Amino acid sequence: MNPLRSLSSKLSLLTSLFVLGVIAVMAQRILTATEQSLLAEMRVRAEFFARSSREGLFPKVDPFALHFHVSELLKEKAVVYAAVMDGDGVFLSHSTPSRIGEKGADPLSVRALASESPLLQRITDPKGAEAYDLSAPVVVAAKRVGTVRIGFSRASVDEALREPKRQLLVIAAAAVLASILGTVLIVGWLTRPLPLLANAAREAGRGNFDVQIEWKSRDEIGTLARAFNEMTTANALLFTAIREEKEKLATVFQETREGIVWTRADGRILLINRAASFMLDCRDRSLADLSSALTGFEVKPELKAVFASSSRAIPCEFARQKPKPLVLAGIAGRLGSDEDPAGYLFVFHDATIEKREETLARNFLSIVSHKLRTPLAVALGYAEMMQNDAKSLNAFHAQALGKIAGENEKLRSLVEKLLLFTTVQSPDAIKLVRVTTGIATVAAAAVKSMKGLLEKNSVAFKWDPEALATLPPLQLDAQMIEEAIKNLIDNAVKFNRSAKKEVALSAALLGSEVRVSVTDNGPGIPSEEHPKLFKKFYQVDQDFTGQIPGMGLGLAFVRNVAEAHGGKAGLTSPPGGGCEFYFTLPVSAEG
Repeated sequence: MNPLRSLSSKLSLLTSLFVLGVIAVMAQRILTATEQSLLAEMRVRAEFFARSSREGLFPKVDPFALHFHVSELLKEKAVVYAAVMDGDGVFLSHSTPSRIGEKGADPLSVRALASESPLLQRITDPKGAEAYDLSAPVVVAAKRVGTVRIGFSRASVDEALREPKRQLLVIAAAAVLASILGTVLIVGWLTRPLPLLANAAREAGRGNFDVQIEWKSRDEIGTLARAFNEMTTANALLFTAIREEKEKLATVFQETREGIVWTRADGRILLINRAASFMLDCRDRSLADLSSALTGFEVKPELKAVFASSSRAIPCEFARQKPKPLVLAGIAGRLGSDEDPAGYLFVFHDATIEKREETLARNFLSIVSHKLRTPLAVALGYAEMMQNDAKSLNAFHAQALGKIAGENEKLRSLVEKLLLFTTVQSPDAIKLVRVTTGIATVAAAAVKSMKGLLEKNSVAFKWDPEALATLPPLQLDAQMIEEAIKNLIDNAVKFNRSAKKEVALSAALLGSEVRVSVTDNGPGIPSEEHPKLFKKFYQVDQDFTGQIPGMGLGLAFVRNVAEAHGGKAGLTSPPGGGCEFYFTLPVSAEG
């Protein structure tokens, strides 16, 4: 470190300036007091000069005595001239012999003769310098017999004060030197541990938290040293814990089978784990952003739509056909606040086999449904013909035929639902035929279709067509939405074990969405079952609901249709029973 930049140097400079300032103020006051003292001394000299000159003036003038007093006075410090005047103003003696016998007619002399007491007059000499004339009357028996005058200048006063000034300068220099040496010694003694603290801080900055400072003083520096030791000990424990957690997170991040990519809000990659590098085939190349890693993949939805979305979690899919089909499915989670996202975390897995199985299952369902439809149509046709010719049947055959026809009708309904569901197994695969339609019109058609079921089960059904008619028209596939409403009403009736069934259909505008709801007074549904209900082929345990006919496709159908329209499906089941199943439709939905 540069010595001039050290703390002791800075404090020495400040102390020196302070001492100099104090000495300067004190010196100014001392010099002023000395000067005032000198002027007072001059006044005393003038009075003494006047008293000593009385014998040379009265009873008769003694020039020798007067000249002696004048010559003695000139030996005093600061005096530049001296003179004695008689009562008329004639110089009887003067330090300048040529003026003896001369009458003083100048203003100084006139004022001196007129003054009844010692008089100090400030004047400016011919060279422009400041000078003083001090006069005093010579009185004998209350009678003025003459006047004495003493002259001195600023230069003579400064000359007289030269020695005090020199002494003050020596004192000031000694004081400054002493203050500098004292400050250096004291500050050096006080700051001895600071280099130790600085070196220890550097070591701590490098990650060495085992460093300790051995300083046992009880002053503030000792307190600081002890606090530093406590801090490094605490930091050592903290960073050890952080290091362990970091290693755990790094292990989880790198060893998990799911691909994980952490990006900034603009898509630049911050971290990518080993599984993601393998899936995206980017182990041997550096990537600037996620879009470059997904070259060759079909991205659904597009990355710019993901980054522009207001949702906290966005399902996404990356599909590639060459060199072999690969489908990566997962979710993009937004990090940070809604207004200023800190980035996105993409978590995905290899869903190629799942997609292939889903496609095979969909094709299988479609084929089976079509294959079942033809023999069912034949069986239903012949059963209807035999029922029309009931006269040729005995009672048992007629009863058996009615049972067969009823079960065939149920099977036909299930096959029709299965066929319809094969067209909406995935929201992305649904081809909607959107038209501008009021939700009241669609709801009326659904209620009309379900009238027989409602009457058969003695359901107290409520809905308000006029309230629904006030809602804004929507861009939707009327047939799909009608089927969704029918499925919700069908579920509300089938799974309601109440003696007096109550079902209500309603719709309301909530912000930019229309929410269509069907409520019932059934037993309610446990909260742990809520996430599963909208999956295909799932029903709540039959011990809870009773053995209910169906395949568990209705709610899955509702969810897929709602999501295809840009909405969502859900349910609420408050404690005490009853359920509300709903789906939402965006008011601004477009085809």
